[in-house]
Amino acid sequence: MLDAVSFRVKATMDQAEIQDRFRRFAAPLASYAATSEERRELAEMLAKLLWMAMIAGPRMEEDTWQVLISTGNLAPESLQAVKEVYFQQMKPAVNEEELVVLRKRYAANN
Repeated sequence: MLDAVSFRVKATMDQAEIQDRFRRFAAPLASYAATSEERRELAEMLAKLLWMAMIAGPRMEEDTWQVLISTGNLAPESLQAVKEVYFQQMKPAVNEEELVVLRKRYAANN
């Protein structure tokens, strides 16, 4: 029989753990970023933007898609490709328990 302690969620994450989660989250953009310095910078900026949207929650995710269309001049088919990578590969790299901890951590720093 498993005891309740086995299921306890870690209440904090140190900076190294957060950076590790971010690297896992951003990894799906690596192949796009590998082709040039400009693409690397764009992929890094996009990963940071999507990371913060994920932590902020669904409303911010929706706002982010709108910003990418209006300000980023992203074509609908390009936006769809970004969404697919985000929802299928990036977002699953952070589990729900980690997301709760990240939200608390970022809220405490603001």
